[in-house]
Amino acid sequence: MIWQSVQAVVVIFLLLGAGLLAAWRKWITPDVAEAFPRLLINLAVPGMVIYHFSGFDRDELLIAWRALAVLAAAYPASYFLGKAFAALFRVPNTRRGLFSVLFSFSNSMFIGLPVAMALFGDPGLPYAMYYYLANTTFFWVLGYYVIRRDADVISGRRTRISAGEILIKLAIPPIIAIIVMFGVVLAGVKLPDFVVRTAGYLGDLTTPLSLLFMGSMIWEAGPKGLGFEKDIGIVFVGRFLLVPAVIFFASEAGMALFPAGGASADLILMRNVFTVQAGLPVMTQTVILSRMYGADAEFATKSFVWTTLASIITIPAYMALFRYI
Repeated sequence: MIWQSVQAVVVIFLLLGAGLLAAWRKWITPDVAEAFPRLLINLAVPGMVIYHFSGFDRDELLIAWRALAVLAAAYPASYFLGKAFAALFRVPNTRRGLFSVLFSFSNSMFIGLPVAMALFGDPGLPYAMYYYLANTTFFWVLGYYVIRRDADVISGRRTRISAGEILIKLAIPPIIAIIVMFGVVLAGVKLPDFVVRTAGYLGDLTTPLSLLFMGSMIWEAGPKGLGFEKDIGIVFVGRFLLVPAVIFFASEAGMALFPAGGASADLILMRNVFTVQAGLPVMTQTVILSRMYGADAEFATKSFVWTTLASIITIPAYMALFRYI
């Protein structure tokens, strides 16, 4: 298991290296790289969702409420833990909201889905998608707001963020695809084979496009992205230790409160997938939003680069730990 996880992570980082190479050779320029998230969000990830959910039956999907209940409890706890650490370690007011987001939210799309496929295969992917759904929802409800507030502190202005604006941000194709496929499976509707096959081809793009994009972003960050700060060390504690611990124990509590009988192996898989997803690098969207709105984009970029590099050690470490649990 450990050797398999090491090999899976090596493959992931070789693809990241391919992205670095492509950016170095200027095959992927910043303008070209902008197309990658659009292709992923609008085509590849929805295709993956449709393809994998089309193989579910109603009974399999009904156990999803356990997973979502665990995440609904754990995510607010992780976020407020990040806020507590920001206050405890006197993180500057100009980056406290961003720090809480970096501490709490993981890169569940660009790294999370490829990692789930590499380490757990098809059985683990639904749990990775549930994690993505919760991660993205809480990010746009909480994270988006506090990043905008940081930008206001830096600029000295006060912007109004409405609930409608946040709902619009949540109406993205991957989330819509998950909700629609829940309805399709629960209604017992079978999609035509040509739709499923097309979705499968699109879904196969997720891993290479994600990792090429991540590699190009690391190259674009350049030497400035490699400067290490004290606050990044605290982000490490949240990303790789405390938040995975919160998710792990929330999953254990969920397994105890909602025993699944013969499906207990599924709950163990849920716990393992969730814990690995929780311990991934910081969200790419934090860098993008920080740049867009004028928050501390340099700190976000450094945290992104360092946590991405560190995950080559932490991901196999989680898999090794699961051997003894």
